[in-house]
Amino acid sequence: MSQTRMLDDTLDRLLGRRLSEPAAHADPALPDTLRAEMTEAGLHLVLVPEESGGLGGTLAEAATVAWRCGWHAAPVPIVETLLLPLIDPAAEGGSPASVSFAPPSRAGAAGTSDRERKSVLPLPQMPALLIGGTEAPLPPHIAAKGMLLTAAMMTGAMARVVEITADYANTRVQFGRPLVKFQAIQHKLAEAASELAVTEAALAAALEAEDEGRGSDLLRLSAKAQAGHAATVIAATAHQLFGAIGFTQEHELHRYTRRLWAWRDDWGRQADCDLAIGRAGCGDPDGLWSCIVDERRNSA
Repeated sequence: MSQTRMLDDTLDRLLGRRLSEPAAHADPALPDTLRAEMTEAGLHLVLVPEESGGLGGTLAEAATVAWRCGWHAAPVPIVETLLLPLIDPAAEGGSPASVSFAPPSRAGAAGTSDRERKSVLPLPQMPALLIGGTEAPLPPHIAAKGMLLTAAMMTGAMARVVEITADYANTRVQFGRPLVKFQAIQHKLAEAASELAVTEAALAAALEAEDEGRGSDLLRLSAKAQAGHAATVIAATAHQLFGAIGFTQEHELHRYTRRLWAWRDDWGRQADCDLAIGRAGCGDPDGLWSCIVDERRNSA
């Protein structure tokens, strides 16, 4: 069994056991319980090198963990949980317990690192890194991983929303036939599934490039921006089909869509990502098309 499959199976069982009942989400202690169990299983150390006591996993393997958390709508800050072990607080005079992330508003408008300020692309704001309550520069590799892990988490949540929406359309009977038999509904479901497929492709390309050492700002921005656009379409389609029931406390849909709406702006605001991609195309003498088809440019 590959490590990717092992991580996914372990987390799927853990979260499935805790979140199988709708009432479980009402437990105020649930986030702390899940985080403690995930820590006990060593899932927070996926990206930590083996020589440092971690699992030595790739970013794609860490993205599998984020994807599964999104699929279960797990109320845990999985992106931050995966990234915090990569930060050395001793370098800034702090302790492991003193390291945390703050919302982007705590960071300066100029960005979070010298590399980002000098980047060819105007990268979106990232969360501020706090060590002992003092703001410190966010390492560029942490920002890059945060964008893609957030996109992976969103992709997992969207996959689940598409699944439950398609199932509902196949079983809900209206005017004497299932909803899925109506052509307008088929078009909506096809649009949602297409957005999910494009997101998966953009994320896979960015993760592969990152693990092969040829990651680029454009690939990361594209993956995060596409995840945001897809989340808007998929959430709207799901709520349109489910109607008011999707917002009720007993139904699971809103636990996904509310998170998706918020995640669009986490670790790279969707509008900022779109703007950066547009400026890349406008600022390139060969236009945006060259950024898409020229692999050497993307890996620069």
